[in-house]
Amino acid sequence: MAEPLDTRRGTLAVPTFLPDATRAGVRGVSSEDLRAIGIEGVVVNAFHLLRRPGARVVQAAGGIHRFMDWDGPILSDSGGFQVWSLIRQDPNRGIIRDNEVIFREPSTGEKWNLTPERVVGLQFQLGSDIVVCLDDCTDAEAPEAEQERSVERTVRWARRSREEFDRQVRQRRDGVPPRIFAVVQGGGSEALRRQCASALAEIGFDGYGFGGWPLDADAGLLADPLRWVADALPPEAPKHALGIGRPDHVVTAHALGYSMFDCALPTRDARHGRLYAFRSGWEERRPEPGDPFYRAVRIHDPEHRVAHAPIEEGCDCPACSRHSAAYLHHLFKVGDLSAERLATLHNLRFYVRLFQRLRSAA
Repeated sequence: MAEPLDTRRGTLAVPTFLPDATRAGVRGVSSEDLRAIGIEGVVVNAFHLLRRPGARVVQAAGGIHRFMDWDGPILSDSGGFQVWSLIRQDPNRGIIRDNEVIFREPSTGEKWNLTPERVVGLQFQLGSDIVVCLDDCTDAEAPEAEQERSVERTVRWARRSREEFDRQVRQRRDGVPPRIFAVVQGGGSEALRRQCASALAEIGFDGYGFGGWPLDADAGLLADPLRWVADALPPEAPKHALGIGRPDHVVTAHALGYSMFDCALPTRDARHGRLYAFRSGWEERRPEPGDPFYRAVRIHDPEHRVAHAPIEEGCDCPACSRHSAAYLHHLFKVGDLSAERLATLHNLRFYVRLFQRLRSAA
């Protein structure tokens, strides 16, 4: 069983799921809601918070915890994936160079220069508990030469990030410092994934993230890249499967050695009326890869109009403990905002329950 992860704002039991509070909030729910259903930590995005409202605004509010009223651990993603994704969609938005990323805000024309040092400093300004190095993401299908450049940049940027992190810690001396994670790139190449992981481990970090997107066109999980990275990293190091969050994908990645997960999928699905529920007979069992342990409940479907039982019998979330599936179906149909809140809390509570089972002995 993996060791709990100590941070300066509490200990995260592992494996753990960190909901995406990208812009300092999980959409549709409050920090009080999250605490009530058992969420222990969240992920914010440093790049998006730099864009709006700005790091100085958050810092002036007393840091990210006071700004969003969250007293648990916060991991701040560097935004490397988001920058790459936005520039890929529209090359006019910016360019990724060997030593920096330049991004232009489409609506205002404002220019952001992102270096490994600035991104680390930004996360110190926010007051994050886990800082993530800037990395250079690529498409898994990109040519070998592009993947090689990505790995070279990622390792070089990680070294610069580590140096800046250590400088910030020495300079501040203000109590327990945050932790720092690096991100492993390499696309679909086993050699490059292992090379990147080994080089980052040699520099030395508190934890490591799997970078990129190990999914095929049908959203099937490609387990091999996850395995290569886990095998090449120190066994005791926390391993974060960045962006991997479908329940069956989580179970598979956990079996490969990953102990931290984040994804927008459960909250996005909830807002669209796609809910998760444990199948009958799986209420208290610990799922293994390949087990059919859950089902999708599409609350918009007509069958739920007169479904006067809860979404899932035995679920203790606010939706299931107080309301029927018919009532939630009704709220969605009439466009009541409470529908998205209740659905979001249901899906997140499902994840809390799932991860509690993954922590239990087989």
